[in-house]
Amino acid sequence: MKQRNKKKGILLLTAMLMFAFACFRFNTIDAQAASKYTIYVNRKTNLVNVTDSRTGKLVKAMYCSTGKNYRTISGTYNTTAKYKWRALIHGVYGQYSTRIHGPYLFHSVPYYSVNKSKVSTKEYNKLGVQASAGCIRLAVTDAKWIYDNCRIGTKVVIGESRTLKKPARPKVKVSTKRKAWWDPTDPDTRNPYRPKLTLKKKGKRTIDYGSTFEIKDVLNVSSPYASASALLETLSVRGSVNTKKAGTYKVSCTITDPYTAVSVTKTFKFKVGKKPVNTTTEVKIPEKDSTQIKTQK
Repeated sequence: MKQRNKKKGILLLTAMLMFAFACFRFNTIDAQAASKYTIYVNRKTNLVNVTDSRTGKLVKAMYCSTGKNYRTISGTYNTTAKYKWRALIHGVYGQYSTRIHGPYLFHSVPYYSVNKSKVSTKEYNKLGVQASAGCIRLAVTDAKWIYDNCRIGTKVVIGESRTLKKPARPKVKVSTKRKAWWDPTDPDTRNPYRPKLTLKKKGKRTIDYGSTFEIKDVLNVSSPYASASALLETLSVRGSVNTKKAGTYKVSCTITDPYTAVSVTKTFKFKVGKKPVNTTTEVKIPEKDSTQIKTQK
């Protein structure tokens, strides 16, 4: 009986050890996955830098608004939850929220309701300075990037000791006169600040056989922030047109506003006509007539 109980005890202990090892291994793998990025926040300069946890290389830089009078917590934390929309204090809402610790979140500039066209333009224009009640506000494009790419458990370091880099993307302001009430960096297709990409009125969809064709020459691009030349510098193209082969061609074009980071992709069809038939007949002068002409005096 004692021998049997002893065997049961050994089996139970073995099972417990295996379970503990499995949990440790799972948590280690999960922690490694979550630690792909490390997020640094400087409360003084109101900048956020995301780095590769393994190499320390900068992945993304962002402007933010931390808490007024340093109300944002300092220290090292790990993210715990995500919310596409989250109710905040004072009856406002944040898009793409990621919980850092307790009531402190990364989130968009506040909205007056759960409606993408109801952002506080006044608060949006404060990005880059202390403005919040304690959370870390970001432009939608940046809040969404953290929401999409940084898993639960991602390390967040908040303080002033680390010098952070500014983003290459210029900081933009929203015109309160326009009254669009959208975050200009929101990738939503309804966003009125999105760049426009169309064919010019003179842009031919039917192309002459053998002619010269350059996609940039037939595109019409515009944006509330960027010039046409700046937008065309970001142009990426999939597909091509062979003007020496009749047929229909699809060309997919993408432009990205360098100020808002919002991209637009459009696909256009072009038709190359058939090779023209050569109907010109060459007339030759008989050799004997040619000789006669040459010898005439």
